[in-house]
Order: sequence, then structure tokens, then C-alpha cells
Amino acid sequence: MKTSLKNALATFLLLAAALLIAGPVTAQAKASNIQLDVNRTYKQYDFTGDKKPDKLRVSTNSQDSDSYGNCKVYLNGKKMFSIKGRRYYEFRINRLELKNNKTYLAIIPVTDNADIPGAAIYQFKSGKFNKVVNLDAMSQIGYHNSAKITKVTANKITVEHSVMSYALGAITFSLDYQYKNGKLVQTTTKPKLTDFYLKYIKKPYWTAAHSMKVLKNPDGKRIATLKKGQKVKIDKIYLNAKHTKIYLHVKIKGGKSGWVKGWTKGSSSPSDVMFKEVVYAG
Repeated sequence: MKTSLKNALATFLLLAAALLIAGPVTAQAKASNIQLDVNRTYKQYDFTGDKKPDKLRVSTNSQDSDSYGNCKVYLNGKKMFSIKGRRYYEFRINRLELKNNKTYLAIIPVTDNADIPGAAIYQFKSGKFNKVVNLDAMSQIGYHNSAKITKVTANKITVEHSVMSYALGAITFSLDYQYKNGKLVQTTTKPKLTDFYLKYIKKPYWTAAHSMKVLKNPDGKRIATLKKGQKVKIDKIYLNAKHTKIYLHVKIKGGKSGWVKGWTKGSSSPSDVMFKEVVYAG
């Protein structure tokens, strides 16, 4: 009996050990967001998707003690692409891996006024890094665009965007980019606004500087008119996937809620704004 018990225990321990060894091989990867540095060679991460470590290096030269010049991206000793043409103060580089094992490289170059010209998320395919998300696309609704990768969860990448919008001045909001049918797709179309400016000037409402149509939905039917001088709360925006249209969700004081079409270009007059409280930074 004792011998049988010992044999059974030994068999159990061997099976347990085998499961521990085999487990990580078959387990699905956890989503990750790893920050990388310029002028450092990384040899432990897979970027090509073949589950083998690659050698990545983002090289840049210093223009002076406070800034960088052009940068070049190398993979396995081969130059992939360059980012050039500006004086850069920082390169934010992230290796992003989704739960489905899809890997991406995000590069956000930061220049004057925290602008990010050329910022993008790349995926390696067919021997090169392809741009799959243009992080500087918000420049179509304003200027002084900036962005940062805030988190990676499951098969989704969340990016916080800030832009000096033509519609409302400085706004901040987050967008989710979800992996669907082989692509990263923007799934957030009505992000909440971080309303810090009204709090800063200690005002509870925006004041309409023009008469505007209030729509039931973005591009929808008119349900009311926002008259010049009326007060509104603005809690979120609508932004299409191409970032060429913006609508503001307004709650008229004592009246209806709906959407007004936001400006996508600046006025020739600095004093000409959608709402009296709007201030643009230079």
C-alpha cells in the first residue's frame, strides 16, 4: 500500500511539473505597453510577429543639450524608415502587444508647443513597418496636436489626444483603437471631453457667439436653434474616423440637448469664435 501511494504521488508530481512547463507555451500573451529609449539596442522583443526576438534600434543625434535631430529606425540591422525635418525635444517610443499576440511600434516625436508631426503606430508586414494609425490626424480639426499611449488592454489600444481645436480651443479626450478583421480600427466616435478650461476661468457654461443649428444626431435633423448669447454645457464630441468632422454635444440651459457642427478651420479674426469663452493659444 505504501509503495502504491508513493508511486501515485510521484506520478502526480510529474504531471504537475509537466503542466507548469507546458502552460506558458500554450497560454495566450497578456497585453503590454513597454516604453523604449532612443539610441539603445533592444534584442529581447519580437516586432515581426514570428515569435522570435528581433534587434530594434531608434537612433538619433543631438542638436544641442536640449534637443534631437532626425531619427532613424533600424530592425535587425536594416534601416526601416526615418523621421526628419524638425528640432525634436523627445521621442516617445512604445512597443505595444495585444492579447492576440499582434505587436506594434508607436513613435511620437515631440517638437515645439508639444506638437507631434509624424507621430504614428506602425506594424511590421511584408518586410517593412507600415503606418496603421496616424496619431497626428487631429491636425485636421485644429492645431498643436499631441497624443500619448495611455494603456493597452486585451486587443485595444487607448490613446489620449489633446488639440487646440478650431471649435472649442484646447480639448482633451481619449480614443480606443480596436483590432478588428486584421486592422486597428477607431471604435470611439463620441468621446467625453476633459473640460478643464471652464473650471480654470470659473464659469459653468459656454456662451454661444453665433446662432447655430441644434441637430438630433451628428449630420441629423434640426431639433432646435442655439441662439447667440444662450448658455450651454458641452460634455462630449463626435469625431468621425477620418477626423475631418467634429460635432459638439450641447445641453442648452433650460432647453434641449443635441449636436452642433464644430468648425474645422480657423477664422481670419482671432475674436471670431463659436463660443465667447473660447481662447486659442498661439
